[in-house]
Amino acid sequence: MDVIVRKSEISGELKAPPSKSYTHRAFISASLSKKTKIFDPLISEDTLATLRACKKIGSEYHREKNFFEFRGTEKITGGYFNFENSGTTLRIFTGLLSLSSQKSTLDGDRSLRTRPNRELVLTLKKIGAHASGDELFRAPFRIRGIIKGGKVEISAPSSQFISSLLYSLPLAKFDSSLNIISTKSRPYIDITLEVLEKSGVTIEGSFDCFHIPGEQEFGLKQFSIPNDFSSASYPIAAGILAGEVRITNAFDSKQGDKKIVELCREMGADIEWKKDQGLIIARKSDLCGICFNAENTPDLVPTIAILSAVAEGVTEIYNAEHLRIKEIDRIRGIAMNLRSLGVEVEEFKDGLKIRGGKKEFYGTVDSFGDHRIALAFSLLGLLGEVKCRNSEVVSVSYPGFFEVIRNLGAKIEFC
Repeated sequence: MDVIVRKSEISGELKAPPSKSYTHRAFISASLSKKTKIFDPLISEDTLATLRACKKIGSEYHREKNFFEFRGTEKITGGYFNFENSGTTLRIFTGLLSLSSQKSTLDGDRSLRTRPNRELVLTLKKIGAHASGDELFRAPFRIRGIIKGGKVEISAPSSQFISSLLYSLPLAKFDSSLNIISTKSRPYIDITLEVLEKSGVTIEGSFDCFHIPGEQEFGLKQFSIPNDFSSASYPIAAGILAGEVRITNAFDSKQGDKKIVELCREMGADIEWKKDQGLIIARKSDLCGICFNAENTPDLVPTIAILSAVAEGVTEIYNAEHLRIKEIDRIRGIAMNLRSLGVEVEEFKDGLKIRGGKKEFYGTVDSFGDHRIALAFSLLGLLGEVKCRNSEVVSVSYPGFFEVIRNLGAKIEFC
């Protein structure tokens, strides 16, 4: 499906969608606990992939109006798993399936099959897992246990590798020490630690060194999913580009992507965050370029990139090399779309330099199968007319996004 977004003035209020990152982790914790209620989860293609994987390992669940009730598994079962497009699900289940003596095949869609898992799998192999696959352990690859725990060190290009170990090591037979030599996107590790703490899992230490007792039990009773700041960044950007948007349910959390408010202010945007009310108000603004260190907030790069196309001056985005191993090479995809709309951009190994100042945008962009590219670049049509190819991919993280923007007054045509 393609979508055309035309010049529009927007105004209105919307509720920030639930967090994809928290939903993944809460579903997985619930599948390992005896009985759990998860309130207000995000239901999207990625989180449905997690639900199917939770059922595959032996948990049961049913859905009520605003919550899911789980009965967790007592023993993780293996088999064939298709995680579709969800890297988080693939990585966390790589660790969990290394606790089963049954062989498992971990697979996904064409995009997920490009994403490397080498450092995670090699680390699991050192503590008892058996695995086979290509040199980078891209899906499909095979794994079975049983990991025993012990001393673990890892240099992780993705924080998802760390989250995988934090979920699996508490279930290993022996205690473990986890030393993180290097990683990216640390706020996602903080989210994992928060959900694990609510699950009754003991993890001692902080930042780079953790002591993890073995043979623990998960005991999550209930969990309410907070809003998703990475998803909220798109209606925030829409308000800044073309009107005024009020976003409710925007309460503070450990998500690194709440930095979107700070970054927009740095660019000169008229934006308020009333934390006690959970309310963000974003208004049409004149912007200026900034320097953006994306090490811990890579999912904000597409949003900042499209705002940078409008901003006067130059925006430099750096420490974002981990974007090259996302659903696509996002650095390359962003650069290609900006150029197709007439924006001057330089591409570097770890980022982009964008010369902004454009007031109108006409042309065609492509999602390249990446939900965040579609969500961000379609918004430039509010300042002209932009056709976004393969836009249906927004359902990975923000189902109904185009209807939400249309309800704010955006002129949208599906074709």
